[in-house]
Amino acid sequence: MDYENIYWSMKQQYGVAPDLDRLITSLREMGERGNGQVCLMHAYADFDHEEFRGLMSDLQRRSVEPRHVFSKNYEDGTRKNAADIEMSLDALEIMYTRSDIDTFVLVCGDRDMIQVIRKLRARGKQVHVVAVEKTMSKDVMSFVNQFTTIEALLGMLPPAMYDMEMMIRKLDSAECGKPFVGLKYFLRILAGSDIVDRKTYELVNQAISEGIIDTYKVPNPKDELFPTTACKLNREHELVKRVLGEKAQKGQPGTVTA
Repeated sequence: MDYENIYWSMKQQYGVAPDLDRLITSLREMGERGNGQVCLMHAYADFDHEEFRGLMSDLQRRSVEPRHVFSKNYEDGTRKNAADIEMSLDALEIMYTRSDIDTFVLVCGDRDMIQVIRKLRARGKQVHVVAVEKTMSKDVMSFVNQFTTIEALLGMLPPAMYDMEMMIRKLDSAECGKPFVGLKYFLRILAGSDIVDRKTYELVNQAISEGIIDTYKVPNPKDELFPTTACKLNREHELVKRVLGEKAQKGQPGTVTA
């Protein structure tokens, strides 16, 4: 997590700092969904900066390992740190030394992370990026398995209930009579186009974060090294039950070209 970048982006866009407790808790919940386990959490910042005094202790108390990186002030008032380099090096080291870790959540929307994301994906790792919406590089979005905005993660910009209910009905319909539904396929259905817009990504990722949609792996007939990510409704979720009624218990898993 490039905490310094997230901190200043939130201050610039909304005038407030991110809620540290909620951010870390939400990231842990994201990692633990589907019987997952969070193995490591790192936070990068220039902890010498007055804004972050005491932050190292706060992070350590929450079982997050702080990583100090030097930052520099520029004449236009912006700050730049070396977090993207440190994050990339750490991610590659973990990739080579911890074969048990199969998913990386990068809290950073910098396009400089694209190369390490590509290397992680080439090794069969899942990559989920979390970033502030207005400062997130659009280029990054096309390289990751999933992305979520900080705003959605912290509940700042919840999707409209109508959109969520519509999405539930569409996935219910897509699942009927099929062994599984590919996540990318469903995104295209929801967007009504081969080009998936940001709002659609946001809606689906919010549903995943809230446990409305579950994701899982199925063999990819086109490339056995890269399994397909499939999705299905969590028919025990209260919203799914409310939207679908009795039909919520009758869903069938489905097959789709991913």
